[in-house]
Amino acid sequence: MSRPAARRLPGLRFEMQAPPVADALPRMDVAAFVGFAASGPLHVPVAVEDVADFEAVFGAAPLLAWDAERGEPVHAQLESAVRAFFRNGGRRCWVVRVAGPGAKTNTFPVPGLLRRTEGGGVTAALARARSEGSWSDGATVAASIQREPVELLDWSSVDGAGAELTVTAPGGVSVGDLLRVSFEGTGCSLLVPVESVEPVAQETALTWSGPVSRRVTARVRSSQALWQQTDVAPVDDTPFVSWLRGEGDEVSLDVTKVTDPGPDARPRVLTLTLDLEAKDAPPAGAVLRIVDSATGENWLLVESVELGQAEGGAVLVSGGVSRLLTSSPVEVASAHAWCERLTLGLWTRRGEEQPAQLERLGFCPAHPRHWAALPTDVERARHEDQETLPSRLPEERLPQDWRQGVPTERFPLAGPGAGGEAFSIPLGLTDPPTAYVGCTPPAGDSLERDGLAAFGADLFLDPDVKSLGVESLLAQADFLRYQSSQPRSLRGIHAVMDRLDATLVAVPDAVHRPWVLAGRPDVKPALPAQPLPEPAWGTFLDCALRPPPAPEPFVAEPEEPSSGQAFTLDWGTVPGTDVVYVLEEATLRDFSDAAELYRGPLSARTLYGRTAGTRYYRVRAERGGVTGPWAEGLDVTVAPQARWHLVPVSQYDVGPLLAVQRALMRMGCARGDLLAVLSLPEHYREADAMGHAATLQSPLGAEEDGVPPLGFAEETALSYGALYHPWTFVSEEGRPGVPRRLAPDGTACGVLARRALERGAWVAPANEQWNGVVALNPAMSAERWLDLQEAQVNVVRQEPRAFLTLSADTLATDPDLRPIHVRRLLSLLRRAALRLGSTYVFEPNDASFRRRVQRGFEELLGRLFVRGAFAGKTREGAFQVVTGDALNTPAQAEQGRFFVDLKVAPSQPLTFLNVRLVQSGDRGTVTEAR
Repeated sequence: MSRPAARRLPGLRFEMQAPPVADALPRMDVAAFVGFAASGPLHVPVAVEDVADFEAVFGAAPLLAWDAERGEPVHAQLESAVRAFFRNGGRRCWVVRVAGPGAKTNTFPVPGLLRRTEGGGVTAALARARSEGSWSDGATVAASIQREPVELLDWSSVDGAGAELTVTAPGGVSVGDLLRVSFEGTGCSLLVPVESVEPVAQETALTWSGPVSRRVTARVRSSQALWQQTDVAPVDDTPFVSWLRGEGDEVSLDVTKVTDPGPDARPRVLTLTLDLEAKDAPPAGAVLRIVDSATGENWLLVESVELGQAEGGAVLVSGGVSRLLTSSPVEVASAHAWCERLTLGLWTRRGEEQPAQLERLGFCPAHPRHWAALPTDVERARHEDQETLPSRLPEERLPQDWRQGVPTERFPLAGPGAGGEAFSIPLGLTDPPTAYVGCTPPAGDSLERDGLAAFGADLFLDPDVKSLGVESLLAQADFLRYQSSQPRSLRGIHAVMDRLDATLVAVPDAVHRPWVLAGRPDVKPALPAQPLPEPAWGTFLDCALRPPPAPEPFVAEPEEPSSGQAFTLDWGTVPGTDVVYVLEEATLRDFSDAAELYRGPLSARTLYGRTAGTRYYRVRAERGGVTGPWAEGLDVTVAPQARWHLVPVSQYDVGPLLAVQRALMRMGCARGDLLAVLSLPEHYREADAMGHAATLQSPLGAEEDGVPPLGFAEETALSYGALYHPWTFVSEEGRPGVPRRLAPDGTACGVLARRALERGAWVAPANEQWNGVVALNPAMSAERWLDLQEAQVNVVRQEPRAFLTLSADTLATDPDLRPIHVRRLLSLLRRAALRLGSTYVFEPNDASFRRRVQRGFEELLGRLFVRGAFAGKTREGAFQVVTGDALNTPAQAEQGRFFVDLKVAPSQPLTFLNVRLVQSGDRGTVTEAR
């Protein structure tokens, strides 16, 4: 039957899309960014056409480490670089998320759902996050069930041989549907995954409005039918109970008591007393497996959890129990039966925010929207690739409404895959859902699970091609992708090689300083307080002057909060009335700088906004003006937001950055049309920047992380890299507050893309405003601008009208290839020649063919000449197309080869203009001098 489309609110909806770009010349404005993101597919390019696209897939910038020298967190640069690209005129880019092999995926138990294998085994259902990383730690999952009545005409079931139903439904039933036949008053139902459908009859019923309703009667067969019985209980007093918290993480629970209200109770809710700590208790919505010696496997859906209510602080878990049977229960023989078609709803949310949901998911692998087939980010990226999409059959493509109900971001869950599954079994599900369950993260720190615990060049490079030279890089890359015994996609920056529309590439996260895991600082405890002064012994003392005791215990929750996290100080109450508590805070352990934080009757105080560092707290009680002793001092160490700390600037190793930038220029040269936009670490001053450029240009440098320097035969590769410095302070749209410090490569790519779109890639991308930039860090000294320009570092400058660059140089040692616009023009000609040349394949190689080729390329170059791409006043002085006999000899023609030489004179920009002030008598004149 046909499936209903994703439901939406009535009315009009407008979707803004970038205007199409004229295809007269190949596009030169598409960029590629490689870096760190919270979510998204690893090492797979994803097309992004606005910031919302990026956020839907890759999320917010992840926290990487803590900068102890600045006292602030350090986030990944990729998100801000993409924002800067679109802010400065970019329209389309490819984004590649990179991480190390240690990246792990969270798994989520699906509340109230079981999976039955083709072999008959049953286990709790697990979903997984759509991509690796700790980004989904805060997400929770719930499930619901939607029921559609189906008219049941007849049914039969044979033990061990499945079931056969005759049903009538609007539109009929389809293979992959799950039907449930319920029997009144028995607590039993028959689950029938539809494997075959044989139409019996159909009728059309006229309606007063809407489409004509078509009712189809069909005979349905299934060999995997299963009986489900609810309101049951195990026989053993202490059965074996286990809980599948995550993939490969099944824990046994110690049951000390089973409380059963008896078979006459409806509903029959069992209570298990578990001997475990409250933090290890299964939450509401979890599915527990109960193995009983007499009845076998039973399944309990946890409905409520009471922590510490039983003797000894044990945990009480309550819920209904179900049992799965392969044979017909006796009770159903004479009971009234009815039938329903079931579909699944999955819900996710973070905290108390509005949940997102996917509805009308199937329970069976044959269903076109089987929940276990929800795609991962890698699968979605492969299916959405415009280059491979036309080659796949329609049934192999993803349904159009997988994103149903998720307007701002992708649905965070993916299915575990349907391999070996017969169908999924609903267990006590309702509509709407009643409980949300979170994941149990794999072992390891969040940065370890993100695959970013160790910073190095290998995060960005493919290990099998990183050390290769320009000549062999493409051949080895093609071998790995297409010809090896186990073909695979390339990783890191090399994943961009087959995105042929990209002509700019940047790696904004390569400039980070490495980070290391910092241990907890060694904190000295607070010094003991001075005792109260001795009373005047030997005289009668008023009993009311007796000092109150010290409030104990005095604790903090949590004991080690992170920077910005609230924590609560809690102390014991003192007996009596009119007691006032005094709380003080100090930064010194002897409380010599103590300040009073609170005075009042409460016995707890929550503190907010504390930055990283150690603080000391003490509390005392006062009653009737009499002061009691201080409780034992408490030290609270507020940890930085990240346990990982950046290495100091003095220990910075530039090796990984050199390796990545060398590999970028090699890849750009091997492609022939890819310009690498390079940046430097934030702390680099003028001498550091010039030294870095010289190191990249030197063929005698040391090998870094397995990447050798560009050799003498690879000097051309230097023209495929352009170096920008310093960093910029950027005010990002929709993000009020302190401007973000950002490496310049994202903004530079946006300016290059805007110049290519508006005027052409052959125009120098200098003297163009950098949008969003409000300051520089560090600002380069004006006295060193010329030195930096001679070193081929493009300096971002603050001019009266805007922040911009007044140079546009590559790192090429050949003066003719030094300007960026020359390299970009040659790349454009290469792309245009490849596109035009492919139209002449298999043409007869004769004189008319040569004239046709010459006219085609002359027309191409003529259009560029008219638009100002070439120097010269005439076409003959600007370019030449050579196809003569001297170039194409008879021997070459016999081999099926044909050569075309394109000779061009790139236009040169006006880089400076002398303005001469001439004093003549009492008047002054201004003239231009070149």
